[in-house]
Amino acid sequence: MTQQTASSLAEFYRDPTSPYAAFPQQHRSGGSMPVTLMRVEQTAFEATDPAVPELALILVTRANMPFRWDVGDGLTNEITCRGGYLCLAPPNTATEFRCYGEHELIDVIFPEAELSTALEHYGAGRLSDFDILTSATLFRDETLRRTAMQMWTESARTGGTSDLLMDGLTQVLIARLLDKAGALRRPQPILPLSPAEITRIDTLVEHRLAERLTVEDLARALDMPRWTFADAFKATTGDTPHSYVTGKRIEKACELLRLGEMPIAEIAYATGFASQSHMTDTFRRVLGTTPGKWRREVQQ
Repeated sequence: MTQQTASSLAEFYRDPTSPYAAFPQQHRSGGSMPVTLMRVEQTAFEATDPAVPELALILVTRANMPFRWDVGDGLTNEITCRGGYLCLAPPNTATEFRCYGEHELIDVIFPEAELSTALEHYGAGRLSDFDILTSATLFRDETLRRTAMQMWTESARTGGTSDLLMDGLTQVLIARLLDKAGALRRPQPILPLSPAEITRIDTLVEHRLAERLTVEDLARALDMPRWTFADAFKATTGDTPHSYVTGKRIEKACELLRLGEMPIAEIAYATGFASQSHMTDTFRRVLGTTPGKWRREVQQ
């Protein structure tokens, strides 16, 4: 399955070249996050939604059809999809759908970054806690169904207390998803990365050290979800991916400082730091000194 990307699911649906462009659809948003909502009527189709930085709860409001989908692990077995079913589409993952009949959907879409921030703020969990639901294909939950329908109704209003009500419903929905995931979750061992996988990460970091490198970039090199990769990397190395990349930047910067008189600002950019001051702050935090002092000491 081709890993297409888009900035948002709503943008993809509205794109005239999208397989969904011909389907009747309504788009709304609300709340301070904000949450995007779509209501779509569809006939039988096969299509692949692109990888987007969003978590999407899909509520089937009307259907009686065979259904299969693939979130990167292969197509699920065929089941009958009916009104009231839900599924959860993970962020940053192209998702293939095979729907063999007419149906209607309401999508409640959370931007990944804002959702992660909200989870961290409330100490409620992390995005990886939803993994069990994204692999559950279709499930039922009356609280989620009712809340999603309320959000759709409330999103039609503007002004006054509308955003407050949407924020409250958003929190109810997220809390229920976490509860649902916890009820379904089974302890899963964190499998360490293999020596070959560590070598692949080392090679990527070495070749792209001067660029901005995110956890998603590293995880993508191993075709793994970000959160799975981060846990596996720390279990293998004892370090977080961010700290590891920072260490490699410092290591390379020290090598360049030792070799000659290359300006510190140039070294900072050559090793992926945002600026000379960023490199200086990192040196102070990690090495307890500045790049200039470190260079003078090693060149004495």
